[in-house]
Amino acid sequence: MLSVALIALIVALLAPTFRRQEQYAALRERGVTTEARIEYCSSTVGSNLTFSGGITCPATFELHGASVSEDLLGVPAQWRSGAEVRVVADPQNARDVYPLRDVRTDYQSGWVTHDTLSAVLAALLLVGTIASQVIVVRKRRSARRES
Repeated sequence: MLSVALIALIVALLAPTFRRQEQYAALRERGVTTEARIEYCSSTVGSNLTFSGGITCPATFELHGASVSEDLLGVPAQWRSGAEVRVVADPQNARDVYPLRDVRTDYQSGWVTHDTLSAVLAALLLVGTIASQVIVVRKRRSARRES
């Protein structure tokens, strides 16, 4: 049962990372670079930015001549209200908007995030759990053969 729980935890932690990879691939392919003005920034969910926590920064930017207000994704630190940031927006989905620097460096979309590190720890626990079960089964079989 522990193994199933660890597998579920690993999947839950890695799913957002795979989603970010898809978003970044779309942004690199068809993204539009523009300037965004930050309305405000605040922390969300966990204080250590794990379990889908992060920083929310609603921003206003121009996309195909229309003013759009959306939360910036992949924000590495809080910015001051009124700050201007270069962003990349997906013209087919204006909700996918990330800081240009983040898209270029893979900061938040890369594999080394808090959630990914937590998933690696869960995977190590899973390997340890399976290894301990294998050892117990082998010892029991060995004991049965000797008796």
